[in-house]
Amino acid sequence: MKIDLRKDQHVVIAEPHGDVDGKTASDFQEQIIELLLPQARVVIDFSAIAFMSSTGLRTMLLIYRQAKTSGVRLALANVNKDIRASMSATGFLAFFLVLDGVQASVDAVR
Repeated sequence: MKIDLRKDQHVVIAEPHGDVDGKTASDFQEQIIELLLPQARVVIDFSAIAFMSSTGLRTMLLIYRQAKTSGVRLALANVNKDIRASMSATGFLAFFLVLDGVQASVDAVR
């Protein structure tokens, strides 16, 4: 899975491209976990993710746990309605700060 990275001051913005499913979830997790350094500020921009399987949802839970352990301020931006509905149905949506727009997410984790 390709994940583009950029910075807005001290906030890392990760923009993954493609679906997060059984084939890509471990690579997605590995690349995002690398960003979750203690006290980091990270935004994951979901605008280029159309689908997330149950494996992807589990990966998001693991990312959440790592972020919490490391004191990372993490936000999700531009999560589409289908992924948002899946996260809501499983209770995972409550774990994340989810905002519309990258800038709003960056501002929220500063």
